[in-house]
This record gives sequence, C-alpha cells and structure tokens, in this order.
Amino acid sequence: MRARVLTLTILAMAATPAFADDKCKGEVEAAFVKQRAQPAFRTVATAQTLNGPLIRTIDFVAPDAIYNKIESPTEEAPVETIGIGKWAWANTEGGWDEQPPHNAQVVAQEREAYKIPPKAAADFSCLGKVSYEGKEYVGYGTAVAKDTDGMDVVTTVYVSPDTGLPAYYVTKSAKSDGPAKFVAAYSYEGITIIPPTDVIPSSEPASEKK
Repeated sequence: MRARVLTLTILAMAATPAFADDKCKGEVEAAFVKQRAQPAFRTVATAQTLNGPLIRTIDFVAPDAIYNKIESPTEEAPVETIGIGKWAWANTEGGWDEQPPHNAQVVAQEREAYKIPPKAAADFSCLGKVSYEGKEYVGYGTAVAKDTDGMDVVTTVYVSPDTGLPAYYVTKSAKSDGPAKFVAAYSYEGITIIPPTDVIPSSEPASEKK
C-alpha cells in the first residue's frame, strides 16, 4: 500500500506543466519562476478520464512542506500524503500512517523537484488579453498538437495581469468547445500544512531522521 501511495505522489507531481520554445516562452517561464518563489502555492489539477475526473491537489509551503491529495473516480476515498522536512505521512484507508525513512526520503526528493520551475517544451504564442472563468488574464497559447490519445489539442496558460503569477493551465480539444481535458488551477492565499494528528507510528527505525 505504501508503494502505491508513493506512486500516486509521483503522479501528482506530473501536474507540473511542460512548456515549449517560442518567442513568448520567456514570459511564460518567468511566471512559473515567480510562482516557485512564493511562500506558498496550491495546484488543483483535474484530468478527464474514461472513468470520470481525476483530481490532484498539491500544496507547497516554503521551505520544506508539501501536501498531496489524489481523488480518483475508481477509488472510494482519496489518497493523501504530507511531507515536512525529513518526515512523511500517508492516509490511504481512513487513517494517517507515519512513513518509514526510505519512503519519507522519496517524498522529500519529489518535494525538492517540485520547487524547480518548469522549462519550455512546445511553441507558445502571445494572445494578449483573454477571458477565462469570468476574469481577464494575459494569455499564452500553443499550436495544435496531438495528445497521447490522438486528439488534436491546444494548451493555454492564463497569467494574472496584477501579480504576474499563473492562474490556469488548460488543455482542451482544438475542434470542440466541450469541457477541457486537463485544467490546473493555481492559488496563493490561505495555504498551510501541519503534521496530521492521531498518527500510527512507523514500524521501521527512524535512525535517519534528525
């Protein structure tokens, strides 16, 4: 079960967007550099699957705290992990378990990787002022590309004109106005991460934790 938790944690990290090389990539990358420099930020990524929406929430609080929650349409309850410093906890069956040192180290490694701003990976164009969810943003869009399922898709990054921070990362069909295939929504206020209570201690020695 703990191996499954760590696998899902790594999947959650995949919510970090990938970018591409074009004349506007500098502005897009700068927005995510600024995001990673914030004292705290949240990503809520929703991917549409054949079974329904898969929702991944990632909270990061500097310097060393991360929270992950994965809500799967095929699971009755979400899977959660918390990593703070060298410690980690997982909630897979309605209760929190302290993770042994080797699992906690994996969570810490993924947390450190998540701090790194994403680099470019496909061409973006500057769209100027655009509207999304009833608000105005500065938009950046990709050319049409094939998704892994063969669908023609486009991706748009929406950046707040007030803060210069990313607000949304949206991938949708290039030929349909239906629901987006993938949406990552970013927020920056009211985010805290604390150790869970009522924890089942790890059965492995914690000699590596100091």
